[in-house]
Amino acid sequence: MSKLPTSNRLLPIACCTLLTAYCLLTGCAHPVAPEGGPRDTQPPQLDSLHSTRNFQTRFQKQTIVLAFDEWVELRDVFTQVVISPPLEKRPEIVRKKKTIQVIFDETEKLRDSATYVINFGQAIRDLTEGNAAPLVFVFSTGDYIDSLSVEGSIADAWTGKPVDKALFMLYENQADSVVRTERPFYFALTDKDGNFKVSNVKSGSFKVAALLDQNLNYRFDNDAEQIGFLDTAFVLRGKPVMKTDSVVADSVRLDSLFPDSVATASVGPRPVSSKINLKIFQEEKPLFLRSKEVNRYGQVKLGFNQPPGEARVAFDSVGQTVFFETEKDTLRLWYHLERDTSWNVYVQRDTLTDTVLVKNGLRSGFVAAAKLEATAKPAAKPAAAPGKLTPGQPFTLTFNHPLAGFNAANIRLLEDSTKTAVQPRLRIDSIERRTLLIDHAWKEGRPYEVQLLSGSVTDMFGLTNADSIGRSFTVGLRKEFGTLTLKALSLNPEKAYVIRLLDRSEAVVQSWAVSNVDKFEAKLDLLPPAIYSVELIEDLDRNGRWTTGNYDLHRQPERFTRKALEALRANWELEAVVVPTFEQ
Repeated sequence: MSKLPTSNRLLPIACCTLLTAYCLLTGCAHPVAPEGGPRDTQPPQLDSLHSTRNFQTRFQKQTIVLAFDEWVELRDVFTQVVISPPLEKRPEIVRKKKTIQVIFDETEKLRDSATYVINFGQAIRDLTEGNAAPLVFVFSTGDYIDSLSVEGSIADAWTGKPVDKALFMLYENQADSVVRTERPFYFALTDKDGNFKVSNVKSGSFKVAALLDQNLNYRFDNDAEQIGFLDTAFVLRGKPVMKTDSVVADSVRLDSLFPDSVATASVGPRPVSSKINLKIFQEEKPLFLRSKEVNRYGQVKLGFNQPPGEARVAFDSVGQTVFFETEKDTLRLWYHLERDTSWNVYVQRDTLTDTVLVKNGLRSGFVAAAKLEATAKPAAKPAAAPGKLTPGQPFTLTFNHPLAGFNAANIRLLEDSTKTAVQPRLRIDSIERRTLLIDHAWKEGRPYEVQLLSGSVTDMFGLTNADSIGRSFTVGLRKEFGTLTLKALSLNPEKAYVIRLLDRSEAVVQSWAVSNVDKFEAKLDLLPPAIYSVELIEDLDRNGRWTTGNYDLHRQPERFTRKALEALRANWELEAVVVPTFEQ
């Protein structure tokens, strides 16, 4: 290879030198990266010339290509991209350069004469600012683009709160089993406000259901799933939109998902929109025994999968004293035997029976080491303040074992700062047998002290308190409390109701079972100032509580009205009226 002459090899350097000098004299612009400027808020724009044509009819299965005017990325495809009707095989959705491609599974067979909607949600975004392109692709395997729409809301049947990400589903097959065996023909997901909209629906008669789908398979096949349904078929009528150039040329942005935004004026009449409001519920699970503890003498602890209000428990009779106590999901069977022996407890559920063996050999060790002691237990009703007793209510002492008796001579009640001894009225609570009730004609605002000397109370095992027990409290003033008059009007005398007063934490303050009347009234004195609410439940099965629905039995959840009351203030009388305004 020959060398260039020295003069030629120096020529580029000379040219650069001359160019630099020229720029200094003439002010040539020096290219630099732009600084500042407005933030890019424009989402990626679809390049319709290089994309698969939207709103096609007689669509043949093919890879759908969506080309954009800039580089894009995919985020959260699994939850953001929704295809209705659902496909048997989830298609592959990939990014290739400036395109998003939807690749159908080789075995996928599209339904005949069906309009498909692919909603990309927030999955497609630009690379710089993450601006989402809310695109929708619509095609039909038939001659028409179906153009009807269904919208509405889904709420929890008990709380009344909107349900996010619940499925609204329409089925052509109206058999009851379809929710367990088939995917819906149309579906939509609710937003955070519980609202949904299904567009491009054909006319016809449909079965309607809603589902909080735990395993994401579009089927009601899990005990943890919640379901809702319409009692009758839903009929939708209207004319479809035929493919025209005006529709094909329309944008594929989110507005195009809703037929109201498509160029319907030149195509046909305005699409019909129907609203449906559904309540979803979790079916009542069969009661079953989840755990058992029998290693401690004196009690059998049975844990259930839910509150055991209707548990059927029997046992071998071997001369034992028995007391039942329920706390949340646990049933305690307290027992005492004069002689140590084994016996069985039977928990019945449907046609099955769980047998729990209570072994012998536990009694002597328990009696030798056990102690009867007072325990701390939250008040069942709201109190005015810690250490204060509501006028007219007994003072309570709760123990660690069920009580069998007490020695009144060893129990002292001292009144006022002068410690004057007064005679209390004593009794063991007939329901909560671990609680001793101490009552008196209390004087407002006065301090009191309760003293239980050693041997004051005896439990079901024959044990007495070995140590003295002392408690101090002050009786509140009546003016520190309020009075609530609660009225329920326009009741149906042929129906039963449950009326419950709740505090701010939704704990039940008081409950009433009401039937055979057209109105109800109750006056509650000495309620602590607070914000209360009232529930009125239409108790169709007359079991004294709210009953959830059952899909197979075509039973909807019991209806109820819940009302927040005006704040109850001290030394104030409040009247509250509730009317059963049930949503249909």
